[in-house]
Amino acid sequence: MITDIPPTQPENHPKFSDAIAKLLPSNPKAFIVDDSVPTRRIFKMMLTELGFEVEEAVNGRVALDALETKERGRYVVIFSDISMPKMDGFEFCYRLQQSTWYDGTPFVLVSTESDSRNVMKGLKFGADDFMPKPFDKEIVAQVIMRVMRNV
Repeated sequence: MITDIPPTQPENHPKFSDAIAKLLPSNPKAFIVDDSVPTRRIFKMMLTELGFEVEEAVNGRVALDALETKERGRYVVIFSDISMPKMDGFEFCYRLQQSTWYDGTPFVLVSTESDSRNVMKGLKFGADDFMPKPFDKEIVAQVIMRVMRNV
């Protein structure tokens, strides 16, 4: 048994939340779209710990309606599950990209179905990144840093 496994984040390395804070505006907001209440709850907790205010929707249709009424530039990042009733993440991403009011907020698809076909389909529909489930706070932080560097 190995007992001297180095920590995933060395003590002298800045915390992910510190690195993210340098890339974000004050009081950053994220939007989560997922039909699973437990997933939204866990995801919201992680994002809150990273300093985000979080809003949620249960599917792409509800999310589009909500986002259309919000002020431009309100969100730093949008996370959407792929498999949802009424409007899945692919269609939501595509319709959002086609909306005249869309401001280019980074869009990340999230799914347990993270095979290359779904990743490519998501990118083709306009997603900026793809995050597999299950995920943890470090993965979420890395994805946020990656999409924020491209803004």
